[in-house]
This record gives sequence, structure tokens and C-alpha cells, in this order.
Amino acid sequence: MGWLGKLFKKSNNSDMEDKADRIQSDNSNRDQTVRLNSYTDRKGYIKENSEIIAESYRQIEESKVEYQAVTSYLTDMQKIDRIPKLEREAIEDAARNIFNLNKERNNIRNRKYSITDTQYRLFERYEMQIPKELLSLKEAESYQDDIEGDIVRLEKEKQSFLDEENDIKNKQSFLKGIIKTTFVVIVVLFAVFAALSSTLDSNMTLPFLLTVLMGMVSALYIFMEARKNTHDIKMLQLKLNKVIMLSNKVSIKSVNNRNYLDYCYSKYMVVSSEQLKNQWEQYVKIKDENKRYESNSQLLEFYNDILIKELKKYKVTDSEIWIYQPTAILDNREMVEVRHRLNVRRQKLRERIQANKEQQEEASKAIMSLIKVYPDSEAEAISILKKYKIKQDI
Repeated sequence: MGWLGKLFKKSNNSDMEDKADRIQSDNSNRDQTVRLNSYTDRKGYIKENSEIIAESYRQIEESKVEYQAVTSYLTDMQKIDRIPKLEREAIEDAARNIFNLNKERNNIRNRKYSITDTQYRLFERYEMQIPKELLSLKEAESYQDDIEGDIVRLEKEKQSFLDEENDIKNKQSFLKGIIKTTFVVIVVLFAVFAALSSTLDSNMTLPFLLTVLMGMVSALYIFMEARKNTHDIKMLQLKLNKVIMLSNKVSIKSVNNRNYLDYCYSKYMVVSSEQLKNQWEQYVKIKDENKRYESNSQLLEFYNDILIKELKKYKVTDSEIWIYQPTAILDNREMVEVRHRLNVRRQKLRERIQANKEQQEEASKAIMSLIKVYPDSEAEAISILKKYKIKQDI
């Protein structure tokens, strides 16, 4: 029956008057008085302390395993430190390559790109035709700029012809005014000359002739100008029609070219050839980096194997762990820092083991104290201890 049996031998010799309805814990952390007035209370008390013992045991075992691992790690560090400098070349070369390859992998992973996953898959699908289409798109944009420039120029030319036509029409209106004015002047002069001729009985032949000559000259001028204006209007109409036709053709080209541009923009999810070029360059970089990452992974695996193999030559137990901290092999200061952290961890583990042992001992003493006072609880205590798989000789 182990320690419980021994305990009961002592309890039978003790004075039964010591039996009371409360148990005083011996430990300062459990110095409160526990009242156990019933069978249920005593059973719960035993169960609670059994749980403490079981949990303490579990934590002690875990801490011992981790303590052993830390100790093994420190031993490995001593083995590495004792490797002669001339024989460390292969180890340090592998560690250096592992460090550089990991650094490169981190740089690749941390790069930021504006290209979306959807665009990447899209570019992957049209990878062969994008370079050609990029050139065509840039030419189409340049062509669109030229077309829009032509439209502006033709519009200005059209407006210029319209302004010129208005000027000619204004001249025609001016000529009509001159005709009316000249006609009125001639009529007035004829009336004046006729009046003078009849009143003064003077010879007004010359003034009449001069007036007629003036009228003829004016009529000739007006006729020539009107004819010229009519010819100019016809020529302007021809030019204007030509400009309008050209403008319509250019507009059709603009619509067709714009439709092509909008289709390409929609197809590649961009707004310009410049953006497409930028996204395409990012795609090429990412694809190249993916290849480099794959090659990097193969090289990293190669140097990891070399490092593990070299360390095992010197009986390093946990050689795999050094592939995750190659800088400690290359830099003595880093090795000292790692050793310090491990020593701190080991000290913490010792303290954890000691604290759990103390809790285990307190719980064991509590159960012993209960059985001393209540011997009839021994069978229940044994049953509960077996349930929690606790050895009775603790």
C-alpha cells in the first residue's frame, strides 16, 4: 500500500481524540483552514489534490524533456565551438549560403507589386501576344492623338471657311447697298440737272453724261465685285464640302480606333499603354522571381543538406536546428547570445520543475493529513489516486 500503508500504521497509534472536523495545511501557500464536515467534502478534497499531483507530474515531465533538449542544444554548441578553424570552412560556407539564400527569399516575398492576381493570370494566358499588342496599342494611341489633332485642325479650317463665307456675304450686302445708293444719287442728280436746265435754260448735257458715266462705272464695279464674290462663295463651298468630308472620314477613323483602344484597355484591365507596359514589366519580374525562388529553394535544400551532413561528422545531435540560425555559426557574438538565451531558458525550466515538485509535495501532504484524521477515507484516496494514475509511493 506504499506510503498510504505506512501512514495508516502511524495514524493507528495516534490518539483518536486528535480527530477533528478540520485539517490545517502545512505549507505557507495553503495555510488556510479547510473544513471537511462530510464524506462528499473529503472526497472532493482528495480529488482536487490528486488533480494537482497529476498536473504537476505532467508539467515536470514536459519540463524535463525540454530541459534535456536545451541541454543537448548547449552541448551541440560546445561541439561546434571545438571544431578546428581549418575544418570549419565547409560548415561556414554552407551557413553563409543558407543565410544569403534566406535573405534573397525574404526580399522576393516582401516586394510589393500593383499587378493583381487576376491580371497576372490574364497576362499568363496572353503572354505570347502581349509584346506585339503592346506595340500596336502604343501606335494606336499615337494614331489617336494624330486623329484628334486632325479633327481640331479641320474644325478650325472649317470655321475659317465659314467666317470667310460670312465676310463675302457681308460684301454682297454692302454691294447691294451701294447699288441702291448709286441709283438714288443718279436719280437725284438727273432731277437736279433737269430742274437747273429748265430754270436756268442752261446746257446740262455734260453733267448728264458725267452722271451716266459715273453710273456705268459704278455698275461695272458692282458687277465685277458681285461676280467675284459669287465665284469665291462657290470655291468656298467646294473647300468647305471637302473639309466636311475629310472631317467625317477622320471622325469614323477616330471612332474605329477608339473602339480598338477601349477593347484592349478592357481586355487587359488597364487605362493606357503606359499602364499596360508597367503591369507587363511587373509580370515579367514576378515570373522571373518565381523561377529564382524555385532555384533558390533547390539551392537552399542543397546547402541545408551539406550543413547537416558536416555537423553530424562532429556528433552534433540536433544538426537540423542550425539551418534556421546560420548566423550563430558565422558570428561568435550571435553564438554567445544564443548560449545566453538557452542558459536563461534552462534556469527557468529548473525553477518550473522545482515549483511543480513543491506543489506535488504539498498536495501529497494534504492527502496524508486527511487520511491521518479520517482513516476511513484511505480506500477512497487509493481509488482516486489510481484513477489519476498516481503512484502511491510518491
